[in-house]
Amino acid sequence: EQRFEDTFGLGARGVSLPQRRFAQAALSEMLGGIGFFHGRSLLRSERQEEPVPGIESTLFTAVPSRSCFPRGFLWDEGFHLLLLGRWDPVL
Repeated sequence: EQRFEDTFGLGARGVSLPQRRFAQAALSEMLGGIGFFHGRSLLRSERQEEPVPGIESTLFTAVPSRSCFPRGFLWDEGFHLLLLGRWDPVL
């Protein structure tokens, strides 16, 4: 709790306790959604009816939604990194 306040300063800016708890839960959910993925994605092609495997690759990312979208999504990556960079730049 102290680290959270030291990092984000929400209490010092007058944010209410319920809102701070919500912010802590949101950070916790994002940290829990960090995953390491390795393998081949299936790619659709206009030239082939069936999906084809892409190149083998590795991804370390925070997923947008563990239950509904359990994979990395480039669109969200910058938003994740803004928060993670404040919380733990080495991570």
